[in-house]
Amino acid sequence: MKRKDFFISVLGMPLLGCVSQASDEIKQVIHARSHDGSAAILIPGFQGTFKFMQITDSHIDIADESERDMQEYSQRMHQAYANPRKHFLSDETEKKPLEYFEEALGKAVSEKVDLLLLTGDIVNFPSAVTVNALVTKLKQAGIPWLYTCGNHDWHYEGMEGSADVLRRTWTDKVLSPFYQGQNPLFYSKRIGGINFVGIDNSTYQVNNEQLCFLKGQLKRDGPIVLFSHIPYYFRGVQGIFCGSPEWGAKNDKNFKIERRERWPESSNNQATVEFIETIYRATDKIIAIVTGHTHRSSVLFTGNLCQYVSYATSNGASGIFKIQTGSE
Repeated sequence: MKRKDFFISVLGMPLLGCVSQASDEIKQVIHARSHDGSAAILIPGFQGTFKFMQITDSHIDIADESERDMQEYSQRMHQAYANPRKHFLSDETEKKPLEYFEEALGKAVSEKVDLLLLTGDIVNFPSAVTVNALVTKLKQAGIPWLYTCGNHDWHYEGMEGSADVLRRTWTDKVLSPFYQGQNPLFYSKRIGGINFVGIDNSTYQVNNEQLCFLKGQLKRDGPIVLFSHIPYYFRGVQGIFCGSPEWGAKNDKNFKIERRERWPESSNNQATVEFIETIYRATDKIIAIVTGHTHRSSVLFTGNLCQYVSYATSNGASGIFKIQTGSE
């Protein structure tokens, strides 16, 4: 099939149906997304039904006196999410980000989802108090979860250090309870017949280890759901995503306000470029890519590959994905 690259926005649309025909192992995958960010993924021959909820961009921080000395690094982001956020679907009573997170967990329990997929910016900045409180709530919900971090999860604004150094510092020091012993940069977990592959692309780049890991996962049996925080670049799609050719210093508009190092002049590293090409060629394995970061809902296609970009939980969103058998 000739590759076609295009972008479909589902903001305000009641239902979107897309057919993705792949080769060899997965011959046809049918995607349908509703207005609330939920989606159905139909795979011929898939046994049973598997449901997972995506929680992304919840941007929660819980004020505590023990972290007062970090306020110089957290004040702007705290203020940005301190007030109620407009609900993504209606003008109903607005809630705080923590309330929306708790509401999502309640929905997951009532809907009996099999997995929670946390795709980054779960916390507003790396507050240990916040992380520990949310881990307690996740455990109380009693639903298995997988997590990969977003750029805010490890970023204290104005703190010196490169993105790689700061991410490594805070994933080790604060975020580790979210990972439950998994490698923060890459890992996989087979649940319900699906291989969930988490790749941390929260710096807009991936490294050689992550690339090699993905290639190894593509050799395993079974369908893959790839989950990351930042959407991956698809040809013809506007926006600065992981692997976008436009990523680099000349298009870094926010480094001053976010008080961080500017993106490099040299743009993408070779591992990131090859990573993007690798997922383009993996349509017989990857049934979906699930990301967040933009706080908007969209479905991106390149050839047969479907990427879901989801609404922010800080605005009340928590989409449920249902994977089940489709017709041959």
